[in-house]
Amino acid sequence: MSALKKTYIWGWGLGSVGLAVVHNTLNVLLMAYLIRVVGIEPALAGSIVLLTKLVDVMTDMPVGWLSDRTQTSMGRRRPYLLAAAIITPLAAYSLFSAGPGGTTQAVVSLLALSAVGYTLFNVPYLSMPAEMTKSPDVRTRMVGVRSSAIALGTLFGISLAPLLLGRLGGGAAGYSGLAVVMAIAIFAAFFGSFLSLKGAPDHAGTEPPAALWQQIRSIIRGRSYQMLLLIKILHLLGLAVGAGSLVFFFTAALAYDVTMLGIYGMITTLTWTLVMPLWTRLANAIGKRKGYMLATVLYTLVTLTWLLAEPQEPLPQLYGRAVLFGILSGGMLLMGNGMLQDIMDDDFRRFGERRNGVFAASYSLTEKITSGLAAQILGAILAFTGYQRGADVQSPEAISGLYFTVGIVPALCMGLSLLAIYYYTLHEDDLRTA
Repeated sequence: MSALKKTYIWGWGLGSVGLAVVHNTLNVLLMAYLIRVVGIEPALAGSIVLLTKLVDVMTDMPVGWLSDRTQTSMGRRRPYLLAAAIITPLAAYSLFSAGPGGTTQAVVSLLALSAVGYTLFNVPYLSMPAEMTKSPDVRTRMVGVRSSAIALGTLFGISLAPLLLGRLGGGAAGYSGLAVVMAIAIFAAFFGSFLSLKGAPDHAGTEPPAALWQQIRSIIRGRSYQMLLLIKILHLLGLAVGAGSLVFFFTAALAYDVTMLGIYGMITTLTWTLVMPLWTRLANAIGKRKGYMLATVLYTLVTLTWLLAEPQEPLPQLYGRAVLFGILSGGMLLMGNGMLQDIMDDDFRRFGERRNGVFAASYSLTEKITSGLAAQILGAILAFTGYQRGADVQSPEAISGLYFTVGIVPALCMGLSLLAIYYYTLHEDDLRTA
């Protein structure tokens, strides 16, 4: 296993705290904020989220292509990390500070700016491990550290943020206070990662980069990458619909307050963090493909148990489910991100050209469009089943819709992804012997 300084491994992982803070806080609280605080109708709120995600159609690929070609004293990727450390916290703060007086146009603009900042960090960032080390086992370790960092950011988004929101009284004032803490967390993670990666190794290619569209055509022809993108779409669609409905489900279907969701999220993410070393060892022992399939099968089964949940269900059942989701979420995340780094390395070994930025951009683009589509689906289901914003009691039809979004949709997406995992063909041994 080739050596890589711990400073680089942990410094790179740190950036994912900020990415997860943005991603999960918006996934869990954005729809509720737009509907309950800003006062936007559910279907329109979903459309707004999807519209702003489409900004990434215009930014992800160019950022990836440009970062592949950038040459500065700070390196190829780090200037983008620095820019994101400034833009993203400002956008997040301004968004959640808008409150009831915020116009639809302002919300759209701030969501779009947040998406740009996320792209400026995420795309160059995801490109780096395959350039920093040629060892698939070291990359698996890096992805394991990243997965733990994502768990910490997720802890903020699905646990600390709802707890803080409840403590501050909810509403516009609660979201405004949350905005300050969120912006500080994002800046600390992004800027800390930027500083830590100074002088990191960069195994650059010798071939001049091809034109953007030539690179896109080349990378999407690979079967393993096609399967990984399909897995990503199905997993994210299910996860985003389920996560976005949790606030509504906990309060309307389970008759808990938002504080209980915070405790649930804390248990999930702490468990996730604790089990990451075990998933890292398992990935190196049996391969990421088998590990991914195992985690996905079990996650699908656990998701279906939401259909058995009743109002004020016993806490051991609720918390037991949280523990299982934490274990399995960590496994799926590690395997998927590890596969992406292996695909980047395999592509470089075969063609001698560094196009990690384009790989990362297409991967990130898939993630964001799918998340936007999930918000649209969630908003449509809430509207179709008659969910009433601001109502203390929801109709039986609306409650049934919440069970559908938290249980059936995620389980169906996860189940379908198993076929794509089966047809993923790249194996770690091919990279260890090269």
